[in-house]
Amino acid sequence: MIPRMLEATIRRLEKAYPAIAITGPRQSGKTTLAKALFPDKPYLSLENPDLREQAKSDARGFLASC
Repeated sequence: MIPRMLEATIRRLEKAYPAIAITGPRQSGKTTLAKALFPDKPYLSLENPDLREQAKSDARGFLASC
């Protein structure tokens, strides 16, 4: 993985916030960065229409199933 300057900032923020959003253009390494920094956390992509609809219709149930 290419070293990211953002890593130190994310590590600092994770101590103060329960959720962190990593945004940016397509194919810029957001997923790779998130998976590298938080390997013990589940990863779900909402690009799948069925999964996205489940999250929209029952957010609490969706999050409980992760």
